[in-house]
Parts: sequence; structure tokens; C-alpha cells
Amino acid sequence: MTCSESMSPPRTRRSLAVITVPLSLLLLCLNAPFMPRYSTEQTKTVKTLRRRLQEVPVQDLVNQRLLQSTPSKSIQKYFGHIFPKTEQMPFYLRNTFEPFPDDYDHRDIIFFWHIPKTGGELVKYIMGNCFGLRRAEKIKNPASLDEVHDFIINVDTSTPEGIAEAHKLKLIDSNMVDFISSRYVLSATSLFTSQHLGRAFTILRHPIDAAASNFYTRKRKNEDLRSLTLAEYTTKDYYVDNWVTRQLTGTLPEEELTQAHLDSAKHILTAKYFVGIYEQMDETVRQLKAFYGWRAPEDQQMCAKDLINGSNPKFTKTQRPKPLRGSSDWTTVANVEKWDMELYYLALEMFSKQGRIWDAEMYSLV
Repeated sequence: MTCSESMSPPRTRRSLAVITVPLSLLLLCLNAPFMPRYSTEQTKTVKTLRRRLQEVPVQDLVNQRLLQSTPSKSIQKYFGHIFPKTEQMPFYLRNTFEPFPDDYDHRDIIFFWHIPKTGGELVKYIMGNCFGLRRAEKIKNPASLDEVHDFIINVDTSTPEGIAEAHKLKLIDSNMVDFISSRYVLSATSLFTSQHLGRAFTILRHPIDAAASNFYTRKRKNEDLRSLTLAEYTTKDYYVDNWVTRQLTGTLPEEELTQAHLDSAKHILTAKYFVGIYEQMDETVRQLKAFYGWRAPEDQQMCAKDLINGSNPKFTKTQRPKPLRGSSDWTTVANVEKWDMELYYLALEMFSKQGRIWDAEMYSLV
């Protein structure tokens, strides 16, 4: 779906050179035989999807020339530190439909790419408290591989500094965590190793809803924003548009996005991520449970469902005002976020296909 042209003034961005190299320089491409433990029909569907993914000429995640010419503080603020500091960064994310390894000592570690304003705190809480999965989260200084709380290992993966500490502690190869979560997709995925690959998922939200939620959160803290509408806010020079597309493709806010960036982001999302949809959280958690094989203890069978339905006030959704669909303000915001809109529509298609493979009759939430 293509968004109509905005009625707002065009935004200017500094033009930066773009170079691309094959994704193989960045992502580990596995050649293990495809032998998932699914039914015959599921296997056929997954094989077809996998064959299509292998035919896609996915481009790299990081514009090396851009990184070399941009002050390191700008890179750190937007992407975090990027480790290891080499020209060929091995981001060990397994292809989504690769089989899960049987060897516990070489098991995959889940990577939850936490896109802001998509219910990530709720999902992390469910993974730990309902399914007993251990995550990295720093509770106290200094960082360590100790379990300082139920299901929490005392390492931070949510900040650039924390990711640097996680590298030093060899968090992933310690085998102490079942999943890590971070908004810094490039830096955090560099934590994975050839011994423990990452098995990634993320949750997407309608970009206009996400923009509205972010806007009203910031509006409470910044008096300068209180006189603006959402549409006016998204056309300001300081507004960072299409955050998901930029993070996936390593594109800084100063750089103009093009169709090539969108194509690359689509290929990466399709090849490397199992997706959830914020507006369908029940179904999202059901699919995640089926895909990863999560099991809840007998006394926690209703845990996830209850939390999604509001049993803990901490995770109650707040409804934010937003432009009416089809209005001029809606069109303005949709045009600003046009690349993320396209990614969201792709995610809806992926989500539907996942639901057919891991159908509700065979895999229930409770």
C-alpha cells in the first residue's frame, strides 16, 4: 500500500553516499539441512518460504562509509556501540525457519528486538514470569552473571554501555540467559556467537499509533510540544521518521530513505524475524509460544492470558488520541512514516502466514 503525498512542506535532509555489500559479510548464513519437526503440510509451507528467502539478494545492514564519516557520538546515540569493531561484523542471527539445534550447549538464544511503544515490557514479563525464561537485566552494580532476581541475570543489554559490558562478560556463551532484549538491533545482535546463535522476534505496531503514543509521552515532559498536533510534530526537523526501517538498515536520521532501504529492510525482516503484532497481543504470544516451544508450569497456565487481559495494572494500555483515518492529518503522518507503513503491512502478511503454520487448533495459548 502506498501512502498519498503529504500536504505538509517537504523536509530537507543532508544527502549521504550509500554503498552496499552482500549480507554474507554481516550475517551468518547457515547451510544446515532443513529438517524441522513439523507436520507434512507445515514442512511443505516452511520449505517454500525458506526457498524464497534463499533467492532474495538481501543487502547489508550497515553503510560502512556512513559509519566512518559520522561522529561516533551520533552513531552511539542512535545505534549504540557496534561490536566487534571490524569491517565484517558477524551478526549471528539464524534464519527464522532454520531448525532448532538439539544440543543444549549450542542452543539458540532468543533475541527480542524491542521496538519502543509495542508492549515490550509486558512481553518480557510474560516470558519470565509465565514461561520461566531467564533474561539479561541489570539490577545492581557491578554487572555480573549472577541471577539477582527470579529469571534475571545481572547484565544490561538495553544500553550501549551495557552491551559493551555484556561483550566483556561473554554473556551469550555463558549459557546463563534464555533471551536478551534491546532496541539497539545492530549492537545487540553482535553479542551472538557461532556457539550460540540468535533466534529473533519482534513486535510491530501501526506506525501512526506508535507515533501518537511516543508524541503524547514526550508532550507530558516537554512544554514546547504542547501546542503542536501530532501531524505538526512529525514534520519537524528533529522528528526521527521511519525508526524501524532506519534501525534495520543502519540508516542515520540525517540520511534520506529510498526504496532500496525499504527493500533491504523487508528482506531482513522476512529472513531473520518472527513477527508479532501489538494490536493482536493474544495471538502474538500464542504464536511465539508455539514457535519457540515455550511451556508454562501447571499452576501458570492462565498467566499469559491474564496479563494480556489486564490482570497487572502496570501493563494497562493507555489510549492516545490520533488523527481520524483518511483525514489530512492522518495523510500527513502516514506520508512521513511511509516506509514503516510498508513494513507494517508486510508484518501483517507474515503474521497471517505464521498463524496458518502454527494454527490455533494445534497450538493454543493456554
